[in-house]
Amino acid sequence: MLTSVPLHGHVLQLVPFSWALRAAGHEVLAAVPEEFTPVVRKAGLAAMGTCEGVTMRQMIGCTRDGTPIPRPVDPEGRIRRSGRGFGRMAAHALEQTLRIAERWRPDLVVSEPTEYAGRMAAGRAGVPWVEHGWGLPVSSFYREAAEEELTPELTVLGLERLPDPRFLVDVWPPEVRGGRTSAPPWPVLPMRYVPYNGSTVVPDWVRAPRERPRVCVTLGSLPQDRAHPLLDGILRGLARAGAEAVLAMDDAGQVVPAGRDAPAMRAVGWLPLDQVLPACDLVVHHGGPGTTMTSFVHAVPQLVLPGFHSDTAAYAHAVAEVGAGRRLDSADVSPERIEAECRILLGDPRHRESARSVADSMARMPSPARTVSAVEQAVAAQEPACAR
Repeated sequence: MLTSVPLHGHVLQLVPFSWALRAAGHEVLAAVPEEFTPVVRKAGLAAMGTCEGVTMRQMIGCTRDGTPIPRPVDPEGRIRRSGRGFGRMAAHALEQTLRIAERWRPDLVVSEPTEYAGRMAAGRAGVPWVEHGWGLPVSSFYREAAEEELTPELTVLGLERLPDPRFLVDVWPPEVRGGRTSAPPWPVLPMRYVPYNGSTVVPDWVRAPRERPRVCVTLGSLPQDRAHPLLDGILRGLARAGAEAVLAMDDAGQVVPAGRDAPAMRAVGWLPLDQVLPACDLVVHHGGPGTTMTSFVHAVPQLVLPGFHSDTAAYAHAVAEVGAGRRLDSADVSPERIEAECRILLGDPRHRESARSVADSMARMPSPARTVSAVEQAVAAQEPACAR
């Protein structure tokens, strides 16, 4: 049984491992909030809804009684605010998640790092659960805050705390130390990161020859009121650098700077980055795990603009530290700074060479199929009844 919060960047990370489980002959069921069951179905997997009518923005922004929660200024405060929001989402999903686990009787639960109802259901049922990482380890503050929020539910279930995973499926490339300071306190099974951003019909221009450097721009799911002012500076900077911009965002067509320095731009809307990035010379992004990891896979140098979410600075640091790109704080974005950074990244081959080195190290990691085999052996060795 797979579990995830209702965020595309969280749900989609589980898909390649789920395919490998299915290909190995295992039954797979995703327990996700109702609004995300179509996302799971489009990926070719079975799904059941756990709750409906709630969003992560609501869960993070308000208490259980609807009282608004101000956004803290300090990074730890923002992480803890989000952690309690993930806890509230788990509380909403818990009853149905427990019911699904009771009726479907999974032998193993696989959860992404910020989904907590699945591991509580595993603890209640006495079956192991596996944490499926998506990149760098998430801050322990998330779990601590979620555990505080979920104290009433844990008490009812007879659990003193959130259960620890049996082991971690880790996709982070070993060559990139980044924000890692120590190994997790449970066993780790490495797995090659296989990008999955959805499916599409690939447009002709993606594989066509290009006359100027092509730069992909994406800010993930950043709200429009924060994304639009930033995009104006990014796109004007790319125009000054003589680059073609590929704006890969849902509302891409709404952001077209006017004036003589408006860039050569393709506003493609949502398009899987796994298909776009191989045709690009550079990617400018917000520091999201999925974009960072997909860029690593395709050896595309990165300009990371951290500052939007609590974990983006860690990804920006990791990219810059290994030499696969550079970082520019989002507060410092201007056409002039974007132009300067892009000229460096497009003109200095060392960044692409470093990106290629990371991609090669990732390609040597165990495939999802091999990792599934290791999971089977590890679970069977500890709990024979768990190998279906």
